[in-house]
Formats: sequence, structure tokens, C-alpha cells
Amino acid sequence: MIAEKIYDLLPSNLPKVIGDLPATNNVIVGIMEYDGSVSTEYFGLKDSSSIYAPIIKVVIRHTSYATGQQWATEIKDLLHRYHDDTLLSILLVGSPIYLGRNEEKLHEFQITFRTQVKE
Repeated sequence: MIAEKIYDLLPSNLPKVIGDLPATNNVIVGIMEYDGSVSTEYFGLKDSSSIYAPIIKVVIRHTSYATGQQWATEIKDLLHRYHDDTLLSILLVGSPIYLGRNEEKLHEFQITFRTQVKE
């Protein structure tokens, strides 16, 4: 599971969870994995990617805009163009997005990556 690999790559001082963000946490980083058939383009056609190209979405929730933005930049810099024995590549899709404030007035950011797994 690529989400577990991403979880291990992120700094240990970040509060992280795999899956959707829990409603009870004000400061958290969520790592969500989708199969490679998900299109990352708004008007894009569904592509023919395989299970070897999952999409990773990282969502950051924080009480401080500046800290949330700093975490987003740190995660982007760490993961973009990463590769190792398991992953051929992790590539940023677009740029980190500020989603705004949620109902609890917490700042949320989203970063999307396309990965390619070695077969």
C-alpha cells in the first residue's frame, strides 16, 4: 500500500493518519490513496492508468494558516520527484491548494501526487 509508504516518508513530528481526516483533530495530515484510474484534470478524460500508478492526496488541517502552508511546502518538497526501490516516481499534480476554512474555522490544504510503482 503506497499510502503506508508515504506515511513513513513524512516527518515523524507531523500528526499523520491514513484515510479521511478525523473530525476530532484540529491539527492533522491525512494521506488518501486512490487507484490510478482517477483523473487529476478537471476536464480530463478518465485515463487508462493501472494499479501501478495510484494517486495520493495529502490533506492538511491546521489552526494556523502559516503553519499549514509551511507543512504543505515541506511535504511537496519532500515527495515531489522522490524515487526508491519500490517507487519509480512521485510527481506533484498541479500545485498545493488552499481549500479555505472548514466549519470549525480550521485551515485546510491539499496536495495531489501521481505515483508510479515498480512492477
